[in-house]
Amino acid sequence: MVMKTDIILIGIDDTDTLESTGTGRMARDLADYLISLGMGSSLGVSRHQLLVDDRIPYTSHNSSLCIGLKTDIPPKAFYGPSIEFLKKNFREGSDPGLCISSPDQITDHIKDFGLRAQREVLSKNQASDLAAEHGIFLVELGGTGEGIIGSLAGVGLRVEGNSGRYIDLPGIRDIKGTVTVSDLLARTDIESVINIKGSVLAGDETIDSRDWMRPSLVNGQPVLRVRPRLSTLNDNSWTSAELREREKRELREIFGNL
Repeated sequence: MVMKTDIILIGIDDTDTLESTGTGRMARDLADYLISLGMGSSLGVSRHQLLVDDRIPYTSHNSSLCIGLKTDIPPKAFYGPSIEFLKKNFREGSDPGLCISSPDQITDHIKDFGLRAQREVLSKNQASDLAAEHGIFLVELGGTGEGIIGSLAGVGLRVEGNSGRYIDLPGIRDIKGTVTVSDLLARTDIESVINIKGSVLAGDETIDSRDWMRPSLVNGQPVLRVRPRLSTLNDNSWTSAELREREKRELREIFGNL
């Protein structure tokens, strides 16, 4: 009998160039493609920041992506469709890697590899050897294949559960304007809303979505972290503690030399 799984994890990295759409969009498109084939339902796409270092070739931010799908299909069934999609869509000049795993294959060694990738320069050989030891599918798809490092790190960090944020999750891209916590939880797969001190918000508290919801990965769950909204209205509302990349750039321009 073929063993089946409840969850499949698909890590991808380095599918883009400076002139193309990013790997985040590629991950979302791959997830949509697999879902369109009837292979599972979405558990979200998470982004995991890795080490930014001049010794590492990366496009812009050195982040890897991990797709989570709920499925009753064995991992091997995802190999062909995922490879076919990425080979058809990755950008020439990139160095894509693909990792496909079930969560029970992600041991503490794989989690530690992901955490190390956030602070150390790792090699392709380290990634491929570790994946082989654990029976994890890891493949280079073009260029130098350096993307296998981030691909394996991404699935490790997804299971580690406390490093990264969701760039896609059922419902989050439909949230606009101001919503209550209860409404947000009812309309999305976000599990809870906490403030920057870690306290859980009540259902009647309001959140200014800024039309951009990106929950964090907290103890393996999608959790929205919020901060008090800067307002002259004294309305006690909240907004996401996460910032868009352009917001980060703007803040660096203002406060970078402080």
